[in-house]
Amino acid sequence: MRVTNSMMIGQLMKNLNKNLKRMENHQYQLATGKRISRPSQDPVGITRSLQARTELSKIEQYKRNVEDAKAWLVQAETALDEMNSLIQRAYELTVDATNDSKAPEDRQAVAEEIDQLMKQLLETANTSYAGRSVFGGYNTGDKPFEVREDAGQMFLWYNGEKIANLSDPDSQPVVNIAVEKIEYEIGAGNRMDISTPGPEVLGIGNDNLYAVFYGLFQALSDGTDADRIGQYIGKLQDQQQEILSHLAEVGGKTNRLDLIKTRLDADELNYTGIKSHVEDVDHEKVIMEFMMAEIVYLSSLSVGARIIQPTLVDFIR
Repeated sequence: MRVTNSMMIGQLMKNLNKNLKRMENHQYQLATGKRISRPSQDPVGITRSLQARTELSKIEQYKRNVEDAKAWLVQAETALDEMNSLIQRAYELTVDATNDSKAPEDRQAVAEEIDQLMKQLLETANTSYAGRSVFGGYNTGDKPFEVREDAGQMFLWYNGEKIANLSDPDSQPVVNIAVEKIEYEIGAGNRMDISTPGPEVLGIGNDNLYAVFYGLFQALSDGTDADRIGQYIGKLQDQQQEILSHLAEVGGKTNRLDLIKTRLDADELNYTGIKSHVEDVDHEKVIMEFMMAEIVYLSSLSVGARIIQPTLVDFIR
């Protein structure tokens, strides 16, 4: 086989381009920190990387959901804790008002403070988070709880439904309110109910917390019957136990969210490691390979200078 000068030069250029391409590949890895620039370089590795990226995207969304759910529960816990403080203050005032040494005007002064506690209770029951009432279910527009008159009697309303007759405790409305659950997806197929329905928190009918405050206010305003006032001591204690029960439930859900967030952080670290193992380069190794490729390229240039020998045309010139 006859080897011509053009054949040698053609092979030289092919090898030079191959060496230059190798240098360019190492340079790209050093510049970007990524081992793979296109799927054809490592089809199996890029599949694992894409799977890891998908899982990381899901984990990030779950973590956002957990943080939002936790913020909701913290708001609910704050409101419940305030209700407990209001009950505690009302209890202290009621015990003091049952003292036979109290004059009617003293009990009237206590009634005025109970009236202020009652107003604050209603405000607390309408606590909202991100524009949505914490105790209002799906209600996002209006305050769920309100006190207004109907047919000459005062009622406590919840989302447009009567839940307690304040004027006539012996005639309570029939309540049929659907439970509206607010759920967050905090994992694959794992949903958590963070709702605290208002009727369950405050109660319904004679067992309604606001109705107890209202009845206590009326008894204190009359100012003469200590036994009638004393009946509300036990009612306030029962209401406090109910609020403490809801506080414990909210606290348990918050603790569970903390555990879930810890697990999601561990999963995120694991999938980040998988993605890094597939995509990221070992800089020390790549630097060494780049220097070796550079030496090979420079050597090929030096050898090429010897291959491209002068021809008869060069002398004719």
